[in-house]
Amino acid sequence: MEMEAIPKDGRSVRAKNIYDKAHENLVNSAIQLFNNPEIPNDTINLTLIAKEAGTSVATAYNHFPENLIDVFGSILNIGFEKITESVTESNSFNPDPYDQLNAYVEIQTKVSIELGHAVREAFYQFREILMSNKWIKGEPYSFLLSICKKYADKNREVNADTLADDIFILWNGNIYLWMRYNSNFDIWSKFTDEWLMSEMSKIVDKALLLQK
Repeated sequence: MEMEAIPKDGRSVRAKNIYDKAHENLVNSAIQLFNNPEIPNDTINLTLIAKEAGTSVATAYNHFPENLIDVFGSILNIGFEKITESVTESNSFNPDPYDQLNAYVEIQTKVSIELGHAVREAFYQFREILMSNKWIKGEPYSFLLSICKKYADKNREVNADTLADDIFILWNGNIYLWMRYNSNFDIWSKFTDEWLMSEMSKIVDKALLLQK
C-alpha cells in the first residue's frame, strides 16, 4: 500500500526560506566587507557584518554562533555550491572528461578570484574550520576524483586517485601563492589574479604528464 506524502507546513517552509535568505545576505555582506580596501580585514566582526547586512547583531549570532569561523565556513560552502552548479551545467554540454577536468579547474579558480580577500581569509583559517566541522559539504576533492575516474575509464594507463592527488596538489600550491599576493613586495606582487588563471590553466596537463 502506497503511503500518502505528508504535506509540509507552509509556515515552516516560509520560515526556512526567510532564514536562508537572511543567511545568504549576511554571507554576501561579509564577502563585500572583506573585499572593501578601506576596511582592514582584522577589524571585521559580526557586529560590522550585521550592520552591513542591515540586520541585528542577535540575528548574526543566531546564524554564526561560533563567530567568524562560521562565517568563513559559510563563505567556502557558498563558493563550492557555485562551483558544483557551474561545473555540472558545463558537463551536461560536454561529456569529454578531459574538458570536464579543465572546466572544473577553471571554474573553481574564477570563483576563488570572485570571492577575493574573503576566500583568502577563509583559507587562512583552514585548520580551525576543519576542526570545528565547518569544512565544505561535499568535499571538493571528492568532486574532482569523480571526474578523474571518468577520465581513467577512457584512459586505462591513468590512475584516477593519483591524477586527482596531483591536480589537487598543484591547485593548492598555486592558491597558496595567490593568497599571499601583496603589491608592496616584488616577490609577492607577481601572484595576481591573471597569474593565477594562467597557471591554473596548465595544471591538468602537468598532472597528466606526471602519470607517464
